[in-house]
Amino acid sequence: MLVTTLHEFHELGIDFVSLTEAIDTSTAMGKMTFHVLGAVAELERSLIAERTVVGLREARRRGKRLGRPRVKLGPDLVARIRDDRINGKMSLRALSNRHGITLWSVQRLS
Repeated sequence: MLVTTLHEFHELGIDFVSLTEAIDTSTAMGKMTFHVLGAVAELERSLIAERTVVGLREARRRGKRLGRPRVKLGPDLVARIRDDRINGKMSLRALSNRHGITLWSVQRLS
């Protein structure tokens, strides 16, 4: 991504200069530094992605349930929500606020 952007800049006659990192892509040393830093950033991004996948796999192996916890709705609450939806002509958002549950939970019942 960085290399592509740098190439596009070069074709447009634009040189990248970072004052805080002392990188100037109009020089050979500046181009090399830019590419090395880009490669290191890409490596770090890949390592983070790999660690995340390994961590999620390990959590699943241990039986950990991932994601948001499911809302347990009792039959009486389900009946009240459905009655309010049919009789009251209430919006889904109003129903979720009234009954203290998420909008998604109300949508699943409708």
